[in-house]
Amino acid sequence: MITLHEQITLDEVITGLLRSSCFAEDKHTLAPRIPDTAQERYRALVGPGHLFLRFLPHCDWYHGVIDTAECLEAIQLISEESWFPDATGRDRSLKRWAHLDGVPRKHAERVNDILQTGLVPECLHRRVTLFSHAAEGPYTILDGNHRLLAVAHRVLHQGGRLDPLSVHLGISLGPCRWHGDPVAWEERPPIDGTSRFVLRVW
Repeated sequence: MITLHEQITLDEVITGLLRSSCFAEDKHTLAPRIPDTAQERYRALVGPGHLFLRFLPHCDWYHGVIDTAECLEAIQLISEESWFPDATGRDRSLKRWAHLDGVPRKHAERVNDILQTGLVPECLHRRVTLFSHAAEGPYTILDGNHRLLAVAHRVLHQGGRLDPLSVHLGISLGPCRWHGDPVAWEERPPIDGTSRFVLRVW
C-alpha cells in the first residue's frame, strides 16, 4: 500500500504534470518552463493536453510514497488504447508487464530508452501521477507509465533496489476512464469541422 502524506491542491498536481513534460515532445528535459500563476499553469496543461483533465473525476489529492515492491505490485498501467486496444478484463498490473514482453513496440522502446539512460531520480520525484478509488489501491498510472514500468522492470524483474519514490495520488469514488471504469461520451456540435465529445463521468 502506498503511504499517504499531506493532502495537496490540484495546482500542485498540475505543476507535477508540467514538470514531468507529460504532453511535451521532449520527455527528457529536467527543467521545463513552469508558468508563474495557477491560471497559467492550468491553461498550459489543458491546452496541449486536450481532454486529459476531463477524464478525471473530482479527487482528493495527496503526496504519496512508493517504497516497497508490494506498492509496485498494486499499480497498473493506464487503460488507454495505445497500451491496450481492448482493455476490458485485461491484467494491466506492473507486475504482469514488468518483463516488457508484449508491451506495444513504441512504449517498449521508450521504456528501454529510460533503462539505458538510467533512472534519474529527478525524473521521478513528484513527476508521477496515480489514481485510485481507495487509499489501499489498486492504483492506475495517469502519467509516468514508462518511468514506472522501467522501475518495475528493474525491481520486480531484475531484483534491483527500490529507492523511495514520491508521487501524486488522486482518490475518488467517481468513475475514471483511465482507471478502466465504464464511462459515457456525449457528442457536441463540431468546431471548424472537428468532432467534439465530452466525457460524462458524474
